[in-house]
Order: sequence, then C-alpha cells, then structure tokens
Amino acid sequence: MISLPLALIVVYIFLGIILLIIPLIYFFTALISLFKKRRKVIEKKDLPTVTVIVPSYNEEKSVKRVLKGLRDLNYPRNKIEFVFVDDSTDSTFKIIEEATKDWENVKRIKHEKRFTKAYGLNEALSISKGEFVVVYDADCSMGSDSIMNLVKYFDNSEVMAVQGRYEAERRNFLGRVIDLEYTLWQGGQLVATPALIGYNCAVRRSYLEKTGGWDPEMLAEDHELWYRIYVNDYRIVYTDELGVRVLESSSFRDFVRQRRRWSRGSDQATAKYSHMRLKMFPKPRIPNLLSFSSRYIAPSLNAVCLSLLPISLALGILYSELLPLFFILLAPIVFISLGALLFCSRLGKPGAWLYLAPLSFLVLYQNILFFRVRKKEVEWEKTQK
Repeated sequence: MISLPLALIVVYIFLGIILLIIPLIYFFTALISLFKKRRKVIEKKDLPTVTVIVPSYNEEKSVKRVLKGLRDLNYPRNKIEFVFVDDSTDSTFKIIEEATKDWENVKRIKHEKRFTKAYGLNEALSISKGEFVVVYDADCSMGSDSIMNLVKYFDNSEVMAVQGRYEAERRNFLGRVIDLEYTLWQGGQLVATPALIGYNCAVRRSYLEKTGGWDPEMLAEDHELWYRIYVNDYRIVYTDELGVRVLESSSFRDFVRQRRRWSRGSDQATAKYSHMRLKMFPKPRIPNLLSFSSRYIAPSLNAVCLSLLPISLALGILYSELLPLFFILLAPIVFISLGALLFCSRLGKPGAWLYLAPLSFLVLYQNILFFRVRKKEVEWEKTQK
C-alpha cells in the first residue's frame, strides 16, 4: 500500500476533479442521447414551397453527385425550385446546364470570378420564392427523402432552421477519422445546441430576409447564422434521419487548409457576438454551454491524457508516490471513450469508435489551430476532394 503525504493527496484529488469535469459532462450527454427519441411530427398534406440552392466552384468531378440526388428527390416538383450559383473556371457549369436542361423551375447563375459562398447564397435568395431555403454543397449525395426530412420539422414558429444528418465518405483513413468526428459532433446535437454546418440544412426565408441573409464578410457564414438565430432567441432543430454523404479532404495538407479557414471563420463569428456570449446558446443556456464545450474539449483532452499516460506509468514505476497520476489520467480516457462509444451506438455506427485515438489528436491539432489563426487574415482556398 502506498503511503502518501496529505498535501499530495489533496493535489491528486484536486487534479482528478479538474480532469473529470469535461469527461463526465461528455459521458452524461452521450448517455442522455441514447434516450433521446426522435420528435414525432405530423407531416402536412399541403407541403410548403422550397428553394434549393447549390453553390459550386470547380466541382466538375463531384457535381454529378448532387445533380443525381436532386433529380430523384421525393418532393412535388411544382413545390420546388432550384438555383445553381457557379463561380467555376472548369466545366462545372456546363455539366449543370446539360443535366438540368429538362428540369422545371430552374435558375442558373454564372459568375466570371470567384465570390464568397455567402454572396452567392444571397444572390440566389433574391431571385427565388420558396418558403424554406435548403442548401446543398456540390459534392453532396443525398437520399430521396432529404428535403422532406428537413421541412417537416418546421412545426413550430420558433424554429428558424433545421440541420439534417451528414456523413463523410470513408474513402481512406482520413475519411474514416473525419466521419467519426461528424458522428460524435452530431451525437451531441441530439441533446444540446444543434448547429448549422452549411449544407443539408433548411432555413425560413422570412427569417433570412428579415435579418439580411448570410453575412458575406464571414469565412464561415453557417457558423454566424447559427449564432444569430440563438442570439435572437429562436431555435434550430437537428434531425438524425437519413441525410447526405459528402466528400472530405483526401490529404492531410488539404485538411489543414480547410480547418484553418473553418477556425478563422469560427473566430470571426464568435467575435461578432462576443458582447452577448451567453445568448449564443439556446435555453437552458448554462447546461447547453457546458455540453457544447465538452464536444470541443473532450477529444483534445483525450489526446493529452493518452500522451501523458505512458509517462505517468513510467514515473509511477520509478517513484511509487507518483503512481496515482496514472489512474488520474486513465479516468478521463475511460469516460471520454465510453461517451464516444455511446454516441456512435446511438447513431448506428459503433465501428467508427475504433478511430477515436487518431481523431483525438486531430481535434487537438484543430483546437490549437483555432488559437493560431485568431485575428489573422485567412484566404479562401479550394479544398481538393
């Protein structure tokens, strides 16, 4: 039995409590997600009109994915209009023209130079009429009920946006890790603070027009919009019904470029509403803030603890009074791992959990990147997929 000085025992207890706060919040959020049933909604017979906007930039290799999905949508064609906004220098626009030449209610906008995604979305908004605006990226592959699964959740006047489920194509190791990232992120959305991620989402036209559409000054216009909705005391709904699959970065270099832009965009959106920071979360705000924060912090903390675990074990073998450090570091790993497994199980992807360790280090890197790019200028770069 190890005999420890009282002062060291106090230090260990304090350190253990600090390290367990986020993992326990993460674990209990995941546990609650298991009992979070899909909200029952009554599907209206008189379906609303919908505008589908697809912005694109040099997507000649992937745009056929979204075109096929849109062609096969299970939604009345007289209740839906399509707006394609293209800034490409390749043959993307020609592919869109050819594929949609026989479609009804189609508008196509071709720019001769690159604009921001928000600019294109606002232009499409100005020439369309649908009661709800649905956005897809050009690399989305969706099921036929995709739009139906979004619009039916606007059953409350306080709901301003609905975010549908999304997955990454598991083409290589990086794709599998990113898919786990999306799974864990969405598992948290089942319980607290649903967010918008820029595609497979629907927004009320009336709200967009009232608040000025998407902010063209933002690198992450989706991030700013979700904060805006909460600041205005409205709601976002997340649905885990069958959504879309997207192509993500095929190389780590492109992943870094993409996440640098996301990090800067997140910082911009946060800075815009920093004077009302707590209102950036739905009610009850404190529990939602804690749960939301745990989704960001838990994987990073897992990476830190995994890194220090072998060191603490080695020190514990050499100096027995330091052995408790090993168990203090092991406890957060256990709760975070269990939480991740519960999220994966809830979303029907338990096998994805096997990539938790590499994902943890990837998220740690991304969180470090967030602080490195703060207040810096980051140019938009095309992500190769």
